[in-house]
Amino acid sequence: MTDAAQDAARETGRQARRAADSRWFETTARAGFVGSGVVHLLIGYLAVLLGVGNASAGSGAQGSESGDTDQSGALAQLASVPGGVVLLWLVAVGTAALTIRLLVEAVVGGRTDDARAWVNRGKNVGKAVVYGVITYSSASYAVGAGKSSSGSTTSAAATALATPGGVVLLLVVAAVAIAIGVGLVVIGVRGSWKKHLRAQPQSVRRPVAVLATLGYVAKGVAVVIVGVLVAVAAFRSDPEQASGLDGAFDALRSMPGGSVVLVVVGLGFAAFGVYSFFRARYARI
Repeated sequence: MTDAAQDAARETGRQARRAADSRWFETTARAGFVGSGVVHLLIGYLAVLLGVGNASAGSGAQGSESGDTDQSGALAQLASVPGGVVLLWLVAVGTAALTIRLLVEAVVGGRTDDARAWVNRGKNVGKAVVYGVITYSSASYAVGAGKSSSGSTTSAAATALATPGGVVLLLVVAAVAIAIGVGLVVIGVRGSWKKHLRAQPQSVRRPVAVLATLGYVAKGVAVVIVGVLVAVAAFRSDPEQASGLDGAFDALRSMPGGSVVLVVVGLGFAAFGVYSFFRARYARI
């Protein structure tokens, strides 16, 4: 790369950083955590209803005829309430800003090229993908084009299994999902989430800690189960076995005592939703 090109790249990075550090952008990015919190609260609500036997909570909602208890079901539930479309657009705008912020951090946020800096960049890219999916899904449901994510997962698994090396690919995806799930549990148990927050008043410090711990552990358990289901689909060459959170919740419910565990996990997702509201207030942005 020529010196001129390097200078241009650095200037672009500085401009992106200045935009990401603007007050307006920070406020919008914080709104992304609020949007994520709303989605997690709805997922938790649907999971608890499924656990107590009312699996039809999302039935009849736009794009969710089967009552999905995953992200698509939560967004469909939101779309079905009065003013839901406006809320969906607010979620989409907020999470879009947060996605851009994370991508900027991944590209120009690191000051060094050591291994830790690259790991942090990779984490930011991964988070950006998650919030980007929420953005896309929220906008899709807002315009009436939302689709169940469970069917998409099964279709993707079928496509993978139909290609050479597809089983290996699914096993890699399963391993990554399990690793992410275990990582979320570790974050919750060890309290690693604290480094993402500014100091909080004493009155909210303990509630935030409880909410974050329960939320991260619940999400981790659910993601591990998703990974296991994908692995089962690979070993059995059966794409119907692959599913997202709705499949994980169904798998939990089918185990002995699983309904109780599912209710606890659902409450954990709701706890993460409330924690996201606190994170919107105290996040280091």
